[in-house]
Amino acid sequence: MSFLNEREEIVLKTIIEEFVQSNEPVGSRFISKTGPLKLGPASIRNIMSDLEDKGFIMQPHTSSGRVPSDEGYRYYIDKLVTFDADKESIISSLRADCGADNINGVLKKISDSLGKLTSSVGFVISPKLNTMLLKHIEFVRLSSITVLAVIVARTGIVHNVMIEVPTTTTESDLVQVSNYLNAHFENKSLMEVKSEIVEEMKDDKRTMDHLFQNVSSMAEAVFAKSSGDSDIFMSSASGILDLPEFSDVSRLKGLLGTFEEKKFIFDILDKCQNEKGVNIFVGTEIGREEISELGLVTKTYSRGGNVVGMLGIIGPKRMRYSDVISVVDCSAEIVTDILGKFLESK
Repeated sequence: MSFLNEREEIVLKTIIEEFVQSNEPVGSRFISKTGPLKLGPASIRNIMSDLEDKGFIMQPHTSSGRVPSDEGYRYYIDKLVTFDADKESIISSLRADCGADNINGVLKKISDSLGKLTSSVGFVISPKLNTMLLKHIEFVRLSSITVLAVIVARTGIVHNVMIEVPTTTTESDLVQVSNYLNAHFENKSLMEVKSEIVEEMKDDKRTMDHLFQNVSSMAEAVFAKSSGDSDIFMSSASGILDLPEFSDVSRLKGLLGTFEEKKFIFDILDKCQNEKGVNIFVGTEIGREEISELGLVTKTYSRGGNVVGMLGIIGPKRMRYSDVISVVDCSAEIVTDILGKFLESK
């Protein structure tokens, strides 16, 4: 990416912030009259021409003004955006809206607040089942080979996982396995349970133990089905329906259709898993042509220092990035805090 001189940065910042407000191309005369540079329109046009040559702005076919390119937005986000949002006010507003008896209720309300505060679509990805701490597990036989594993996490989330068992598995086996798991692995994540069972299986005496063989095989079946289980909570799209960007129905369908594909969201989570802070994807950076006119702002949240989920917003590229980044940042802090308090109270 090219570096800009001070005048070029001022003109780019002015164009982006005015375009965000008006959704209209920005001309040299406007910048000359209202911008901080004391330069005439001709001088501003020369600077705009340089910005266009470098790929930071572009000219719509029907206008003499300029609009930002994806590269322009990226430069602005990385180097020029200033934060003046009142974070205490944002946190207060979010906390007032997110009261609920269970973590799923909290996550849904956070997604609604994200959408409302940013006039975009807010979303929250719940913690994966295998990262949540076990409170109780029970096995219910559905057929000779099918069993329903009812897994209750300490956060109050209940997951049902269908597994297959040998026809020789008895009701007594199911009770013994659930009793063993509840007695030995309460308050541990499924990942920790799996790791400890694998270690115990290295003991020759345990491999000969009928109960432990059942524990191992049934637990492994649960692990195989639960490694990718997450829910996605979304706000309504009402906050963006009136925006000019979404007057095109196909674009709105592209936005909503994207969230029906869990793989896309989980791919974004994988990208951000080891990234600190807020992550921003502009237009083509998202990697989906049908939503290349949109922007995506995300941040992960944690339990015990480990990333367990992600939240964010998706909306028009011409968003107020300073405000949106602050809202997403505060939301992730709140979810991390609330998740910890849910665990402490259970």
